[in-house]
Amino acid sequence: MKTILAKDLSPMETNAWLCGGITPRPIAFVSTINSEGSRNLAPFSFFNAFGSNPPTIAFAPNRRGRDGSLKDTYRNIKATEQFVVATVSYAMTEQMNISSADYPSAIDEFVKSGFTPEKAKFIMPALVKESPFQMECRLNQIVELGSGPGSGLMIIGEVLCFHIAEDCLLNNLPDPERLDQVGRNGGSFYTRAYGEALFKVTKPVGKPIGYDALPASLKKATFLTANDLGRLANSDHMPSFGGLRSPEDAELGKEELEQHIAEALQYHRLDDAWYWIYVYTSK
Repeated sequence: MKTILAKDLSPMETNAWLCGGITPRPIAFVSTINSEGSRNLAPFSFFNAFGSNPPTIAFAPNRRGRDGSLKDTYRNIKATEQFVVATVSYAMTEQMNISSADYPSAIDEFVKSGFTPEKAKFIMPALVKESPFQMECRLNQIVELGSGPGSGLMIIGEVLCFHIAEDCLLNNLPDPERLDQVGRNGGSFYTRAYGEALFKVTKPVGKPIGYDALPASLKKATFLTANDLGRLANSDHMPSFGGLRSPEDAELGKEELEQHIAEALQYHRLDDAWYWIYVYTSK
């Protein structure tokens, strides 16, 4: 594995490594106003949620890498202590990209990028009509991580309310498939959270047996992937079998049994997987 020392990199090179290695990153599409009420809209991918009581999010409109200057989003939030964070759906991507350009402060990115401002309920900055999920936020604090080019400026905000398009709800909660959100990768690459890109992983219940409890023969099995072993290790117990379900099972060949095991794990049928492992290891 190659090692790169952060102290040997320029701020621009460091940013490329951070953005290329920490992926995908959710996008905060941030709507603000200045002290005179002029609108600003800009995307930031150094963003996430950090607590639920109170509901807290943070994003970083960092100093510009070329000269360390401050961005309008930072100035506006410092002046008004209010902002909207909208998420970005796949359908919004190209228009959102326009708003990332470094326009003069007097330019309204809502107009430039073609998005529709809507009145918020509790704060002055506008909602983004086209966004399926957004939050009205009040500034909690600003953490300045440096004063040079590319230095971090962390905006921490408390969420006052959530807005979601009703057709993006499933069981009264946000549905990832319907939100169809995009995230940032390195360079010009994005990730779309939709279709086959989405998958479920069952959260451990109780105390799983763990990887260390798996038989050594399973850990050495070349037909099992690391994810396969992880699914088996997530079992709450290692079942025992008193015999075969069918006499014909004893006649199955090694490759057929391996296929049965792999298929059962693929479809999260752990009891079946353990049974076929029992047959496999009994030969």
